Amino acid sequence: MGNPYTAAIYGQVAKRSINPPPAIYAALNRLNWIPKYGPPYALVSTDHTVEKVELERPWLLLTAWRLDLDGPVTSVEGAKSVIEHRMYMRNPLSKVTIVIPKPHSTVKIFATAKTASGLVADVLKELGLLYARVTLGSYGSAHYVVDVDPVPAIENREEAQALAELV
Repeated sequence: MGNPYTAAIYGQVAKRSINPPPAIYAALNRLNWIPKYGPPYALVSTDHTVEKVELERPWLLLTAWRLDLDGPVTSVEGAKSVIEHRMYMRNPLSKVTIVIPKPHSTVKIFATAKTASGLVADVLKELGLLYARVTLGSYGSAHYVVDVDPVPAIENREEAQALAELV
């Protein structure tokens, strides 16, 4: 499934699924893992509170639930515009924003419970995922998790082989 919400729903009616539905939900709710594995963050839910965020700009604005609506901003006015737009969306999951410093660079790592190591292995174990694509952000000498995709598309032969070995 390309949509993690659909995957979680079908996982509840299937006899077996690779990633169990509770693990998918845990990954989708970023507040389950960002306090422990993510960079410094602030939560905002209105366009006024963003002025009080004391993280170094530029920012990356994430939705609290993974909705593929993330984006970078470089000013308070830009952040207010994005958050105001999210407030008017009909999806209540888009109304809480997590503000983090934008990483200098990111790397996406496809990992399974058998192949993961270090920080990525810790995240998979904590969430109960057997496989995922974890995005690490570089903040100078420190690396933090900035995204977890619990049902990633398989992009190459090596990923397909790693998933086949897991199953």
